[in-house]
Formats: sequence, structure tokens, C-alpha cells
Amino acid sequence: MAQRDPAPSDAARAVGLAVAAFGPLLVAGVLVPFRDDLASANVVLVFVLVVVAGAAVGTRVSGALTAVIAAMSYDFFFTHPYQSLKINDANDVETTLLLLAIGLIVAEIVAFTRRHRAEAATRGDEIDRLRRIAEQVATGGDADDVLLAVQAELTGLLSLTDCRWETPPFTSTLPQIQRTGAIEGEHRRWVAGNFTLPAFGVEIPVVARGTNFGRFVLIPDPNVGVSIEERIVAVALVDQLGAALAAGSSAA
Repeated sequence: MAQRDPAPSDAARAVGLAVAAFGPLLVAGVLVPFRDDLASANVVLVFVLVVVAGAAVGTRVSGALTAVIAAMSYDFFFTHPYQSLKINDANDVETTLLLLAIGLIVAEIVAFTRRHRAEAATRGDEIDRLRRIAEQVATGGDADDVLLAVQAELTGLLSLTDCRWETPPFTSTLPQIQRTGAIEGEHRRWVAGNFTLPAFGVEIPVVARGTNFGRFVLIPDPNVGVSIEERIVAVALVDQLGAALAAGSSAA
């Protein structure tokens, strides 16, 4: 699911690293002939723009790397003595350090903005999933159709490799995703800011009106972290199925 991972694609990462490695040097090459006519503040602003580009198209790492290389390039090409990392003027030292600090802050802000934009998109995706199932239940959709729809939504929401429906009696015991999104037990890894689901599987029981109709057994992708919000939405989706099954059993 595209919304799950706020990180850029591999191609974007490569572009970000290319900007980090060559962007400051390219800027320095363009500006060096005019360095005697340019104010230090203007040169610094140009380098900051390069840092923004490195962070925007790449990652926090490429943004930070761009900031470091930009500061070194400014030191090497625009402070006395030229073509040396030594700095004779205290003001130039302050300017170089300020450029580095601004660059690192900008890289962090860009990464923060990207992460929250991706989270907002993910929340919208979760709401759409709930809406689709709720509409199907509210319009009296067949319970079997609702089951298949919930199965598909769970697979997409949690990036599962397998999602199967089982009815009692069950032949195995698995950790459950609770209504709070919590999961008991170990066997979980921290990936991209979230814990993975247990690699051997987890269950969400389908219970309504005191009746256990069955359970979904979820087999995760071991390389994908699942947020607690996504787990709570998964339980809510299953509850919709429980309501549909309970209504069907009452009608029968």
C-alpha cells in the first residue's frame, strides 16, 4: 500500500543522494567566479536551496548529507584561505556553522512534513475502507460478500501475505489483535517506525451478540510495520462483519 511507507522510492533516494553529492559542488562551481561580488548571505541562501532540494526529493539522510557537503563547499570555496578547510575569519566560522545548522534543520522539517503528509493520506485510506464495508452492511449486503470484502480490506490495510477465514473449532492458538490495537506476546520487529505483526500469524475473532462466528488468521509481510491505528481499524472492519453475520443469523 503506497500510503504505508512515507519514504521515497529507490529512484528518489538515488536522486536525493546525487543532489547531496554533486549539488553543492555544482553551485560552488557556478558561483566561484563571482564570489568577490556576492554577499556571504546570498551564497548561503543558494546553498540552503540545494539542501531543500536534496531533502525534498530524497530522505532525511540525503538532506543532512547535502547540508554537510554544502557547509564544506562554502568553507572550501568562499572563505579565506580559499581551497582550504581552514577559516581565518571568525565571522566566516559562524556563517559556515550557521549554514550547517540551517541545512540540518531544513532537512528535518522536510522529512517531518513528508511523514505527516503520508500519515494523513493513510488515515484517509483507512476511513475509505471502513466506509465501504459500512455501506455494504447498511444496505443489507450478503454476509458472504461482506466476508470477502473484509478479507480484501484487511489484506490491503495490513499488507498481508495471506488472510484466511476459519470457523470453530480452531486447530491452533494465535495471539489476538485486541480492540485497543494491542497484541500480546513477542516475535515482533521494529520496522520503519512501527512494529510488525507476529511472523507466524495473528488472529482477529469475529464475535457479535455473544456468538463467536469465526476468526480471520492474518499472515503478515515480515518486513512491513503496522501502526496501532491500522490495527484498530482492522478490528473495526471485522466488527462490521460480525454485525452482518449476527443480522443474518437472526433473520434465519
